[in-house]
Amino acid sequence: MQFFKHDAELVRLLATCEAEVARARTNDDLLQVIGRLQSFKGGLKFDHAQPLVLVMLAIVSAIPAMAGVVVMWFIAACFGVASLIIWMSRKATFDEMPKRIARKCSFLSNGLWDPGGTAEERFTQLSGEFEDYERGNDSRRIVDSAGGTYQGSRHQLPFVFHHLRYVNSHYKSKSDGESERVYESFDRFSLVVDFPWVTGVMVCSDLPKKKRTKPKVFETTSDDFNRNFIFTGDDLACAKFATPTTLAFLLRLCRQLKKVNLEFSSEGRLCLSFDDAEVMAYKDPGTFEDLSGFYANIKRGLELPGLFPVLALVHELAELHDNNFDLPMKVADEMEQ
Repeated sequence: MQFFKHDAELVRLLATCEAEVARARTNDDLLQVIGRLQSFKGGLKFDHAQPLVLVMLAIVSAIPAMAGVVVMWFIAACFGVASLIIWMSRKATFDEMPKRIARKCSFLSNGLWDPGGTAEERFTQLSGEFEDYERGNDSRRIVDSAGGTYQGSRHQLPFVFHHLRYVNSHYKSKSDGESERVYESFDRFSLVVDFPWVTGVMVCSDLPKKKRTKPKVFETTSDDFNRNFIFTGDDLACAKFATPTTLAFLLRLCRQLKKVNLEFSSEGRLCLSFDDAEVMAYKDPGTFEDLSGFYANIKRGLELPGLFPVLALVHELAELHDNNFDLPMKVADEMEQ
């Protein structure tokens, strides 16, 4: 059994490290995980002893199968499939570990946290509050989420970032006259921010194809704005929202974010959605192929240079519409992180 020992120990190590990454509260915790990986004897590569043995058994089983023992085809196939599953699962675990560490490092470096609950629960809540999530006629799901609080000069803005994946399907005719179902996936991103100053207004440069109701468009005095956005909502709320300064701000925003939408719900929250993946992007810290370099990058922390400028824009919009509300409490210096 010594033949299988290295792979078994590496599997246990990766499982332990995965749990420790999930529990990590500081970058030092992550560095300790990487240190354990660095000190692992035998190197961070699977020998694939078990899959190789299963492949050999599959080959041996195929010999009597070719001689006419039909049941041996089934046994050979089982050995072959088991070998493939084990090999792929171990490779996936190994490839995902540096990504998990990098994601957690980006959270810890920027004061973010997991918002809790399942992705399905979060999507159900969001789709019930915002029409912007009515996309994808085949499937729709949240890939990842991150919560945080942005502290501006005047307001504290709790937010949750969501990465969503939608799938549309349609039938396409082939040259032989038959039709086949074609699937097309696309990603979209959103920031859901506590925003009590505006409710019941929607400003879209990219309307969802499937709408609950046909919107009544509110025309502003700006032709440039009317060409770039579809502006809907209660007439009084729209008129109050559409100040010249706000319209100029939104035109600037649509030049900075691709296919940007703003939806202000009746519950006092803003859904700012867009197509820009780089908003939540961080520099790739590398892989386990260069553990010392990976360690150094995690030690430095992973900044999110695209996120906070967008949150600053949301704060700027809040400053344009906060005159009738008490300011939310600022983050006190003594608050726990």
